[in-house]
Amino acid sequence: MIANWDVKYETKISEIDSQHKKLFRLINEIESIFEDNKDHLSTKTKSLLQAVSELEDYTISHFLIEERVMELNLYPNLEAHKKQHDRFTDKILELKNRLTSDKLLENDKELNQFFTDLIRFLRLWLTNHILQEDMNYKPYIKLDL
Repeated sequence: MIANWDVKYETKISEIDSQHKKLFRLINEIESIFEDNKDHLSTKTKSLLQAVSELEDYTISHFLIEERVMELNLYPNLEAHKKQHDRFTDKILELKNRLTSDKLLENDKELNQFFTDLIRFLRLWLTNHILQEDMNYKPYIKLDL
């Protein structure tokens, strides 16, 4: 089930919305590779690792920009929001390390479960974070990057 962008996710901050859309696309890319190769994921490890790494890198970049927008606009809950970003980044790093350090990449059944869990986590985290936490800073933003 691919996660689709919807207007309910719009912050009305053009750069942030554009980045959120890309995060949806990156998660959907991981899911597409997964769905197209469920029975033989171990043959797609390079593509899967590349997609997860791209998501990780882009997420870190997005978080820095989003935090800068909040900082410039004196968002009062910036530190709490940063902590959520940090926890997410730590979780992605932990999952990526698990993916690359175990024999996981050679086991289709375990890979299948890993990516089922990863996609569910990513989709849930992103949609909940945007709809709840990011919407909280929306009224404070006066400067758009």
